[in-house]
Amino acid sequence: MEKASRTVRGVSANRRFSALLLGSTAMALVATPAIAQVEAAAPDDTAIIVTGIRATIQDSIETKRDSTEIVDALSADEIGELPALSIGEALETLTGAASHREQGGASEISIRGLGPYLGSTVINGRSASNGSGDRSVNFSQFPSELFNKVGIYKTQSASLIEGGVAGQITLETVRPIDYGKRRIQGDFKINMNPDNLDIDSDQRFRKFGYRGTLSYIDQFNVGDGEVGISLGYSRNVTSNPEQEANVSNTLNYCKNDPTDTSSGVFDDGNCNSTRPDTAGTEDFVIGRNSYAYRQNITDDVRDSFFGAVQIKPTPDVDINMDFQYSKRLFKERRNDLNFAEGRRVDGVGDINHLPFDLIVGPNGELQQFTNETRVETNSEYLERNEDYYGGGLAIDVQATDRLKLSTDFSYSETKRVEEAVQVRMRIENQEDFDGNGGLYDLAVESDGSNQNDKVETAYLVRQNGSEIFNLFVQNFDVNNYDLFQDNARTRYDLEQKRTNSIFAARGDFEYEMDGLLSSIQGGIRYQELEYRDVPGASGPNRVEVTYSDTALAAANQACRTAFPESGFLDSVSGGNPLITNVDASGNVISTTNTFATFDALCLAQTMEGLDPQGITFDENGVPVYPDGNSDSVQNTNVGEKTWAGYIQANFNGDFGAVPVRGNLGLRVVKTKVNSIGLRTTLTSNVDPVTGVVTLSEDQANFVSDTVNNSYTEFLPSFNFVADVAPKIQARFAIFRALSRPDPSSLGYGRSFAAANNDDDATSVIEALGVVTANGNPNTQPLLSWNFDAALEWYPDADTILAGGVYYKSFNGGFDTLGVTETFIVDGQPISTVVSTSNTTGKNSTIFGFEATVAHRFSYLPKPLDGLGFKLSYNFASSNFEFQDDTLGAFSSVQLDGTLQAVEALIPPAEIFGLSKHVLSAQLYYQIGGFDFQGVYKYRSSYFQQFIATPGRVRYVQDTGVFEARISYELTKNIKFTIEGINLFNEPRINSRGTLEDFGAAQVYGPRYFAGVKFKF
Repeated sequence: MEKASRTVRGVSANRRFSALLLGSTAMALVATPAIAQVEAAAPDDTAIIVTGIRATIQDSIETKRDSTEIVDALSADEIGELPALSIGEALETLTGAASHREQGGASEISIRGLGPYLGSTVINGRSASNGSGDRSVNFSQFPSELFNKVGIYKTQSASLIEGGVAGQITLETVRPIDYGKRRIQGDFKINMNPDNLDIDSDQRFRKFGYRGTLSYIDQFNVGDGEVGISLGYSRNVTSNPEQEANVSNTLNYCKNDPTDTSSGVFDDGNCNSTRPDTAGTEDFVIGRNSYAYRQNITDDVRDSFFGAVQIKPTPDVDINMDFQYSKRLFKERRNDLNFAEGRRVDGVGDINHLPFDLIVGPNGELQQFTNETRVETNSEYLERNEDYYGGGLAIDVQATDRLKLSTDFSYSETKRVEEAVQVRMRIENQEDFDGNGGLYDLAVESDGSNQNDKVETAYLVRQNGSEIFNLFVQNFDVNNYDLFQDNARTRYDLEQKRTNSIFAARGDFEYEMDGLLSSIQGGIRYQELEYRDVPGASGPNRVEVTYSDTALAAANQACRTAFPESGFLDSVSGGNPLITNVDASGNVISTTNTFATFDALCLAQTMEGLDPQGITFDENGVPVYPDGNSDSVQNTNVGEKTWAGYIQANFNGDFGAVPVRGNLGLRVVKTKVNSIGLRTTLTSNVDPVTGVVTLSEDQANFVSDTVNNSYTEFLPSFNFVADVAPKIQARFAIFRALSRPDPSSLGYGRSFAAANNDDDATSVIEALGVVTANGNPNTQPLLSWNFDAALEWYPDADTILAGGVYYKSFNGGFDTLGVTETFIVDGQPISTVVSTSNTTGKNSTIFGFEATVAHRFSYLPKPLDGLGFKLSYNFASSNFEFQDDTLGAFSSVQLDGTLQAVEALIPPAEIFGLSKHVLSAQLYYQIGGFDFQGVYKYRSSYFQQFIATPGRVRYVQDTGVFEARISYELTKNIKFTIEGINLFNEPRINSRGTLEDFGAAQVYGPRYFAGVKFKF
């Protein structure tokens, strides 16, 4: 039943996608004959000024046509006129760009279906830091009002900063003198989220959000020169609640054999069998640790500022200074109902259980099953503070009529701190809580024994039209607050503390020449990256306390809250209740979409006040968390220094009768990595009778060790453009590119297995075993050869018809390997094997094609002549294989350094971030002061890697989001706007391990904005 339901959903999504693609293509084909008839109007004395979305698309077409590289871009003559609420949403309208959504908004951007790991981003030509531990940029932190140009370079030249196999995203702020006029602009929008209005008014942070932007640009004459200034400030205040259903990310191999009652599904305990080395040798199911519903209440406040000063003391000298700052404070209240023992799976034939059979998918996915489980509430309060600083100084000097010199210095830094307090309360043991035995029926094992704190539960995953799981519980009321008064656990966690900074300096020259070779460029660049990270929510960064039963009982009474949100998960539940309470005969007692909830801060403060454990609270009632300054083997301390130099020849002329242009160049890159790691000290112990050697760790004393790595790469590039016919261009490019490993993967901390000593070890090396690494500083970059070809037609300023193909061959993925390292035991150096990973030498390929068509129906009779559209589509396919770290194929490192291969139990994923299909369809209508734009964005399923556990396979399923914007220009100084995002309430559905195995559903709801913009 589940399989059929999933197939229907997939077919429905594919049909929607196919219908839109075919319909849009048909519209383009119908328009094509008319396009050929459109000629540019003869110039006259009356200039027609194009504004709004039509002007943006015209600028995009012009930028693509004039570029030597293959580029897609958005630009606006007026800063703040990009048609999107954030840079991420603006980039999504470009051909081949797709986003990963967080809190309902576009965050990380994939280019040509490839994940952000394979791309790079520059702001005003400079690398930008982030707080995620990777090299992507969270575009949601930048409001579109602060930029006037965004673009994607899909092919590269030697003069571009290296770092993107998929491409390079560029963001540009305005240069005030070049802007050429004074302007003061203000923009204010009210934000309304219907899901936020469904939250109880006493519990939500705020009712409505808002975003306001104010900018000022001016120019002044100073002596014989000019000075220009540009200042801007934006504040974005939003409440983006989330409704979630999720399953734990850990996959457990559970044998499905009715004859085996000692392990697996038919065991009386949690199933977690030892997986076989050979695939297909026995039936199994994928057991998950827990199943949970989560209701989130959020508050997100972001302040962004930019400033720029441009100085031209003479026409030949141009000095530019710019600065960007973004500060974010994110707060979240989480209310979880957790069914904590998902691995306690019952097999067919077990007695005393709910009447639901075991249903398993083709790769062990649990689609229906019963179990006995503890039920618990988790109440959590979380805060994330993040600060971003970026800016630099650029100087351009026209030294002679032919020689131009330029230099640039920049610095970027991101600091992120995330802290949380979580209080878990489990259901009360019946014998302790209620002597009358009337509160709930206990789970009964086949031997007749009671599990006093467990409830009989049945799970139906993605059945009966549901996109999530629905539960049946036996004689248990999840809304009864009195039941949750046992086994309280309070955690005060520093969950993230990261600092990432980038300093860079470069010097360039360009010498103009006569003839086909138009100029020679060259330059050098130095970059220094530093990344610091401490392990979140573990070791010294977690304080875990328990309180007395008296304190717990009082807190339970004092901190109860009404379930915060109406309509919880209705949009993905298939019309089914989330939880159905039945009696022992299967008769329905009650149904509900709510559960008992508590205030986390209230619980923590109340219990600490009644039973002090040394926790302090600040003036806002928030706990004082660990500061992250303690030593740990999981700390990451990485430095990366890069020197790069390039030479590039630009040509522009005629090849026979055909005008041609392009560039040919070579970029040489040398990178040095320095990583400092910690490890504990070890002492050996020998049993005098058996001779068995064991080890003990001193967790208070750490040894610091440093490793250095370097690599040098040569990156040639060639871009060629030919005007093969009037208004038709052909393009070809070949280049070599690299993508560096994430800074978070370059750690040098080492963990020992001293707690799991081999009982038969007779030497220190045997007792030490295989050491586990938290990273590998010797990881090599991913390198690719890239080939692009395109054909583009530009019949008029509003029209483009372009198509292209591309091919990438690269050394992709990571292999497990064993390396020998030296450690100190009893004060003596001991060499043993460390299990780590490195970039594989195996070649993988990506093939793709993309198409762009845009047109305005200016030849139609009024008022239809204001109608236009833009359609872009990208297809990508790869033979890359990524194996899940639990149930995929892997190599286990042995003590002698050899690898033992283990076959895959589930299919591999493709490359991180790869979507086979990416579509953006825009329809706009502009007449007089009225401007309408509708945008549909579609992205097929893709593998989205976890930062903390990158080996785990997680898929985000097909997603289609619709947005709309309407504006009316009352005067040339005042414009009103109405905008909507995710209008059809598209959820984000994740799968774990396989596409059929449900992982999580996140419902964000639509968001609406109404505002006014003024400028003068």
